[in-house]
Amino acid sequence: MKTRHPRYHLYIAGVFLLALFSCKTSEILTETKLKPISTNRLVRQVEENAFDYRSFDIRRISCMYETPDEKTSFRANLESVKDKHIMVSLSKLNLPVARLLLTPDSVRMVNYFEKTYLIRDYSYLKDFFNADIDFELVQSILANHVFSYRNGQGDQDFREFVTYADSGMYVMQSLKNRKLEKIERKSKEERAERYLKKFEEEDLIIQSLYIDPVNFKIKKIVLDDRGEEKTLTVRFSDFQPVGNKLYPGDIQIYFRGPDDFLNIRIKLSKFSTQTDQPELNFKIPERYKRLN
Repeated sequence: MKTRHPRYHLYIAGVFLLALFSCKTSEILTETKLKPISTNRLVRQVEENAFDYRSFDIRRISCMYETPDEKTSFRANLESVKDKHIMVSLSKLNLPVARLLLTPDSVRMVNYFEKTYLIRDYSYLKDFFNADIDFELVQSILANHVFSYRNGQGDQDFREFVTYADSGMYVMQSLKNRKLEKIERKSKEERAERYLKKFEEEDLIIQSLYIDPVNFKIKKIVLDDRGEEKTLTVRFSDFQPVGNKLYPGDIQIYFRGPDDFLNIRIKLSKFSTQTDQPELNFKIPERYKRLN
């Protein structure tokens, strides 16, 4: 694949994260001791309180990101129609920068900055983020459904998850504590490259969902890749009413790797759950170059 300007990848990551992590949750936490709850029951509670929509727009998104080499800001908006598409448009100084369109079977990106575009299936995002990503997963997170990064089918998604209480929230963790302790212990005793071969790659990515015990909304998401020593943390705050639900007005995304980091702060406002379905405005200029 042709090497592209590093900013191009950052735009893709920033735009996609806006779509991927715009999930609804509740700001209220309880300080009382939480009663034990099974993973299956917790999943059902979150699903029963999930946000449902036909059309959902976020008309104003202000985003600031910081890396070891750069700090900048841009604006965006999101348009989505359930089961059809999710589109995010990115701009800076009122000029269009990029547009990302997700449909059930394709990923389309126009980069106005470099006058390029791509049309790919979801293997592109799976390779880019090293996770099993498809349209259904993105839409589930947007609607505040419980999700598994393994993206399996039915209850099998959560067969390895455990549930416990921490800091006034329920936590769903994708790896049982005894298995996690074994991985950590063995990693210290043996050479990492030899030991890691014994485990599936997904076993070394630990997913934690922090869930509000009052309204059963997701408060924080943590993906901890022990094999690659990378961590992605997403926090939600500044909740605002959208119809009879609450939606976060502030999202913080922090990625840490062995040699770099990415910090994204997203402010959201002007929400709409209109029932009509506006015409999709996604066009690729004729002279733009297609990326392989």
